[in-house]
Amino acid sequence: MYLITLQQRTIAMIIYFRALALVVALAGIGRLQAQPFNTLFTSISDLPVDTLVAREKATDDPRMKVALLARLVQRYLYINRLDECMSTSIRTLAIAEPTGNDTLLGRAHLSIGVSFVIANEVNGALKHFNIALDHFTSARDSIWMGATCKELAVLYQRVGDHDGTMRYMRKALALGMPPGIRSRGLSTLARVFMDRGELDSALYYTKQVEMVDSPGEDPWTYAYSNGALATVYAARHEADLAELHFKRAIAAADSFQLPLPLVQFAAGYSSLLLAQGRTAEAQAIAQLGFRSAEGVRNPSPLEKAAEALADAFKANGMADSAFFYAKLCIAYRDSVIATQNRSQLQSQLFSQQLKDMEDAKLRAEEVAARSRNIQFGIIALIVITLGIFLLIFSRTAVVGAKAIRNLSLIALLLFFEFINLLLHPFLDRVTNHSPLLMLLCMAAIAALLIPLHHRMEHWITNMLVSKNNRVRLEAARRTIEELEARPNETNAS
Repeated sequence: MYLITLQQRTIAMIIYFRALALVVALAGIGRLQAQPFNTLFTSISDLPVDTLVAREKATDDPRMKVALLARLVQRYLYINRLDECMSTSIRTLAIAEPTGNDTLLGRAHLSIGVSFVIANEVNGALKHFNIALDHFTSARDSIWMGATCKELAVLYQRVGDHDGTMRYMRKALALGMPPGIRSRGLSTLARVFMDRGELDSALYYTKQVEMVDSPGEDPWTYAYSNGALATVYAARHEADLAELHFKRAIAAADSFQLPLPLVQFAAGYSSLLLAQGRTAEAQAIAQLGFRSAEGVRNPSPLEKAAEALADAFKANGMADSAFFYAKLCIAYRDSVIATQNRSQLQSQLFSQQLKDMEDAKLRAEEVAARSRNIQFGIIALIVITLGIFLLIFSRTAVVGAKAIRNLSLIALLLFFEFINLLLHPFLDRVTNHSPLLMLLCMAAIAALLIPLHHRMEHWITNMLVSKNNRVRLEAARRTIEELEARPNETNAS
């Protein structure tokens, strides 16, 4: 007996510990599912492109998919791959839309806006940044509201609207932004003050940038933060500080293969070295920038890099090389126009893809709405038809012809609307969206229904009249029997 009890206790303890482990596991899964989107997005910040692509294909969670794709769009932006940026942002929107989640939709539209920025399509970028801002506002996500305002500020800066840039950057700073985005936003603000010639204000805002301790934490932010400081110090003729930050920015961009900041800051550093008469160093830095630009195969950075290299060769007395790169600079400048035309074509195709998605969504909503209306129509017809038949076959109800006419008219209208909803897509295709032909078809249907309605109304009215007569006769017969019975009852009493 003791052994049986011990076995039972052992089994109970095993069941208890397994249940406890299951509860802990479920709690962990719950925490994973409840993990904020920003935490997900931050946790994959260091992943390379190939890993992001592989993980996105392996997961079915839409939140994780959107986080991975949004990070991919950011990566493609850094390496200036426009086609992948556009296709990935469209995929992000396609995954976010069915969820109806404002945070995911905001991230998707923010990615689309970034793609339009790369394609130099200001109107498309402005539209989707504003849509993203609306979604983040609905989600009460002030951090990403600020990040979107920062992107709007950069957009205004690209078109030379300093007032718009300042307005949106002040909103972004008031709302708050993720650290890396905040740093780039402050650099944008400093750039505006530099363009205005207000170097003290430019230096003030550049110093507000959260400097990343090491490039490995956030290479893009590290490069641009140091590059912004270097540019301001160079404009203020503080050469030592400018050189220090140029070196940091170029080293980070070179180590982490960020061609755009490398070309930009190599050209700036080369100009600083030329101003100091250090022509050999200027040539070496300019050549580094040009090699990086060649890897991008984009004429805009190539133009900047070729111009810096031509100036360096000229300063070193190498006229032939200077002339060669000056000609290259002119050729790249001409090809920038062709690239802009190609970008415009890509942005048009991108816009058409988005329009197709919106049209498909509207069609799906129309089909769903039509299906609901058809169901409501069927319910209403059933209710009214049952009501009429109950009145016909009821043994006590007496209904006048006027009430039947009103009910039958309502039934006719409902039946006509039901047929209209049912046949509308077919008639739309047959008539090729012609309002006149649609009207004629509806008139033909009405011409068939009205005579049928009159016949049905006449039949129902006759049935009700005969039934009403029977009811009235039965009521009169009962009344007569009651009256005849009363004298007999009086005589008996």
